[in-house]
Amino acid sequence: MKNIITSISSFEELIKADAIYVDKTDIIYSLIEKGPGMFFCSRPRRFGKTLTLSTFEAIFKGKKELFKGLKIYDKDYDWNEYPVIHIDLGRIQAKSPNELKESLKREVERISKAYSVEYSERSTYYDAWNDLILNISQKGKLVILIDEYDKILSSNIYNPDVEEMRDVLRGFFEVIKASSALVRFVFITGVTKFSKVSIFSSMNNLSDISLSDDYSLLFGYTELELEHYFGQYIEKGMRALGVSRKRYLERVKRKYDGNRFTPRQREAIYNPVSIGSFFFNGGIDFDNYWINTGATKLIMDVARHIGFDISKDITTPISKSDIAAFDILEMASNTVSAYAYKSLLFQCGYLTIRSMNRRGDIFVLDFPNEEVAEAYSENLLAAYTGKNTESLFKGSDLRSSFDDGDTIEAIEKLRAVYASIAYDLLRDAGEAHYSTAFFCMMKALGARIGSEIETSRGRIDAVLENRRHVYIFEFKYNKTASEALKQIVETKYYEPYMASKKKIHLVGMNFSSSDRNINEWKEEIM
Repeated sequence: MKNIITSISSFEELIKADAIYVDKTDIIYSLIEKGPGMFFCSRPRRFGKTLTLSTFEAIFKGKKELFKGLKIYDKDYDWNEYPVIHIDLGRIQAKSPNELKESLKREVERISKAYSVEYSERSTYYDAWNDLILNISQKGKLVILIDEYDKILSSNIYNPDVEEMRDVLRGFFEVIKASSALVRFVFITGVTKFSKVSIFSSMNNLSDISLSDDYSLLFGYTELELEHYFGQYIEKGMRALGVSRKRYLERVKRKYDGNRFTPRQREAIYNPVSIGSFFFNGGIDFDNYWINTGATKLIMDVARHIGFDISKDITTPISKSDIAAFDILEMASNTVSAYAYKSLLFQCGYLTIRSMNRRGDIFVLDFPNEEVAEAYSENLLAAYTGKNTESLFKGSDLRSSFDDGDTIEAIEKLRAVYASIAYDLLRDAGEAHYSTAFFCMMKALGARIGSEIETSRGRIDAVLENRRHVYIFEFKYNKTASEALKQIVETKYYEPYMASKKKIHLVGMNFSSSDRNINEWKEEIM
């Protein structure tokens, strides 16, 4: 049984360590064989981008022996050696335009030494980068690989100098565009896709494959790949838990599968870091391994900045153009839209394509799986309450009260949680803040909850469902619980759930600005 190594993102090191490598070289080959070109692909952090770039590097350096047994090995490929410039912009910690320029210049110096070409310390970063490309191209057509191109900007989203820093990066990519005649292949990756006018304004020859169905499986693992490469680990995990293979794989799928990054992607894919970490740890602990991604802070900062209402805004349809790209400066503005934020959530891996219209230009997004839903909810809950999940609930088993159908006890526990939130965080809160906090509480506790559920008569604020009970919630702010309950009854929101034979709880709830809490609620049971 091959080892699982989650700490290595170098293709060569992974192969030499005889560790599991999920073979994507047939897709990589199809991209390379298109001939000289420049490509861009955005994918969430920790989805295998760095390893993929390392695989490109090994191929273009002609290291055929490393690929024995892989799909590309017997392809009609020349295995010529090309000079490769590989830059990880995610390593740069610049906080100002000058720091960014100096950091880029140091990268140029590092690569110049590696290829033993001339380097002038007196040059500007722009001239040094241009000279580097010209000098190395004397050794052959260049391959340029850029990882985490957007990390600098996303880390400085509320920095007043972010626009100038963006312009520095624009100049960096302009040099690549101007050198296209010297280039064999360019591949740029990052988490987010900024609009072309923002970063890649001059790179009109840059092919964006982020939404291309042909390359939808380049990152992440398919069901077939999961069972093929991790088969022995699956057997070990199911034996340890004492469950059938079918039941075990269904649980793995609910927790880590469901990612769709292109409109007509053939099948959903598993998060590779989650799968690797899960089986590395024995395949029995269904933990949230992806939660500590570098994008988390950015996501939560923007959510609080715009007052994003998860209970209403997640399931609102969004256009293809809205999820395709956005402007970093819009994220930092006071007028950023929920659509722009959802685009950010999609690109960062928190949302996935759930469905689309017939034309393929309008999408419904949703959380891809339990891990992501819980991770997002836990982090957003902390942003809205100032507390992590453990300190917020303090051992209060809120979910169990709902599971038992004890609404009185559950509401009292909810009131205690809201009462523990700092005044400053609720001072200017509206209905969205309270309903979002409620939604996140239940998601973080692993409950089955939906928000803004569509019915023939309207949209339900929230539906909480367990084995024996269905709770239908209508939230009001500075109104009355009677009004909320009346709306549920008159619109017959309960009708889709009548066939379930579960006890149905209709709950109208009002939040008060003066109490900063639930001041009244009413319930009817069906």
